[in-house]
This record gives sequence, structure tokens and C-alpha cells, in this order.
Amino acid sequence: MKFSCDKSIILEAVTTTSKAAASKSTIAALEGVLMELNEGLLSITGYNLEIGIRTEIAVQGEVNGSTVVNARMLCDIIRKMPTTVIDFDIEDGKAATISAGRTEMSVMCMRADEYPPVPQASGEQGFIISQKTLKNMIMQTKYACAVANDTKPALTGCMFEICDNVLNVVGVDGIRIALRREPMNYENIQFIVPAKTLEELIHLLSDEDDKTITICIDKNQITFKIDNYTMISRLINGEFLDYKKHLEYNETVFAEINCREIIEVLDRSMLFINEKNKTSLRCEFSGDSLNISCKTALGKINDTINIKYNGEPIAIGFNARFLLEAFKAAEGDTVKMVLTSSAVAPVFIVPMEGNDFTFLLLPMRLK
Repeated sequence: MKFSCDKSIILEAVTTTSKAAASKSTIAALEGVLMELNEGLLSITGYNLEIGIRTEIAVQGEVNGSTVVNARMLCDIIRKMPTTVIDFDIEDGKAATISAGRTEMSVMCMRADEYPPVPQASGEQGFIISQKTLKNMIMQTKYACAVANDTKPALTGCMFEICDNVLNVVGVDGIRIALRREPMNYENIQFIVPAKTLEELIHLLSDEDDKTITICIDKNQITFKIDNYTMISRLINGEFLDYKKHLEYNETVFAEINCREIIEVLDRSMLFINEKNKTSLRCEFSGDSLNISCKTALGKINDTINIKYNGEPIAIGFNARFLLEAFKAAEGDTVKMVLTSSAVAPVFIVPMEGNDFTFLLLPMRLK
């Protein structure tokens, strides 16, 4: 296996695919990337038995072949090469000689047949969505997914649901719900994507308005086709929360809150709250102001911002980090925080107009 390639092109390809390589595994090959050369086209694959990322790049190939190289080592070697064109020479899949200019390095390889079979991408046509839109939908919901050690695996991912030409993406952890909606002309379908998959997917998605992504569902597997990359992941099986019944509310009492102002206050309050010093954040809604305060062994804070509030004075306790994440995920300069007359009932964060997103958060009892 012998070929030459532009440094920037292969570095981007190896760096991106290696994100799916296992950081530590009992199968040594999974800590590497699979490289397959065929007639001037180099395929590079990273896979950890749950997520796979594959791409193809054009190279100046002389001898076809395949091998597996440790992902971290390969990235570091390519990154530190001094010139723009790099030569690769792999003999019998045992060692790779990588050279550029007067610099030459050699790294041990593994045989390609030691690499576990990677699921093949579905050839069926899926639905297409803007990369920017999907990225925003994930960012606005993934924060609410349950952590991996929770008892219900289905909640450790986001549920994608297309129903009546609307795509709903939902994250739930038992204390909060994050829902993002977007029009989507496609057949009704429902599936759960692991949060880890979505975290890696975010890095592949563009913020450009004109770029799209194709999503295909095949049994227990999902395929994302993004530009020159194909990402494959398992789906989560299990029963998701019937979230819709929890998102019904009466929008009669609400506060209009500036997102930037409350995020700054919540950021300051986090200086006094951590794993060792946990406490509820006291939020007092009264007139045209919101007073936020807390006290821990580290110190205390008392802060006030101006709001528009149409209800009776009420004090509600919140998990500061959860409240901060919800406001960071909100779109728009100002949002509505819908309340009830009870300090222990769920609150909702919604846009000033429309229903693009709905965030539910359960309060904490004040001491």
C-alpha cells in the first residue's frame, strides 16, 4: 500500500474519523482507523462498535492495499509533518513509513482483517434537512438527556419523531423536558438516537444555510450522510416518555425575561454552587423584577433583573445549572417563562411567538 496526499486533506479526514475510534478497547484494532486504498481513492474509517465515521479522499496511489493504524498516533504524526505533501508506504500491513521532505517516521500497523466488520450504510433514501437546522435542534434538546447510569436507557438519547409533517426532537431526564419542532414533509416515524452519537454529529454539521444532511433509518441503525462523510450509529430500543401530556399548560401567568441578562446572573450564581455545595436557587417573581439568590458554604449572591410579570408574587426554587442550560438553549433575545400559582409545579420556557421550542423544568423545594 503506497500513496501520497496533501497534508491538510488527510489530516482533516483522519482527525474526523478518529473521533469514532475507541480511546481504549480490549480489541486493539478499534483504537485505530482502517485505511483502504483502491485505485487512487483512500477510504478511512473509525469505529467503536457503537458509532462509525467513514470518508473517502482522492490520493496519488501507486499500490492498493489496506491496514489499521493507531488513530491518536497517526493524527500526531501527520500534524507534525513539516511539508504539505506526505508519502505513505505500508509494507504487508505491518509497519507504515510516513515521510515528508527530509522527515521520516515509522509506526506499527495491524492487519485490516483484525478490524471488526463495520455496518454498511443504508442505501434507502431518507429525509433531508438543513445541517444548520439539525444542529440547532440537537443543541436545544441534547442537554436534557439523562446520563448513562440512569435506569431507563431510552432517556439517554434524543427521540426524533415525525408526525403530521412536523419533526419533533425531544430530550428528557425525568426533571426536565426539551422539545424542538420543525416542519418536515416525510412519513411518520419515531426513533431514539444516543446522546453520544449526537455529540459527535454536531462536530460534523455546518452552520452554512445551504448545506443539507440525509438521514436514513434501517432497523436498529441510523445513517447520517454529511458532505463527504458517512456516520453510522446504533439506535436505542425502549419506551420513551409520553412527553406530550406533560407539555400542556395554561399560558395565563408568565414573565418576559431577557435571555442574556438572566444567563449572566445564573453564571454568577454558579460560582457558589458545585457538587459539594448544592442548594436550590431562589427566584422571586414580583412586579417588574426577578430577584435571584442563594447561599452556600462558599458564600452567597443576591441579584436582580428587570422583567415583565403579570402574576402574583411567588418564590420558586430551581437547580441553577438546569435553569442556565435551558436559557442558553433558548432562541431569541427575550422568552416567556410560564408559571402557575404553585411553587412546586412545572415551569415552561417558550418563545415570545410561535411554538418552535418548549422547555419544561421541575422546581426544587426551597429550604
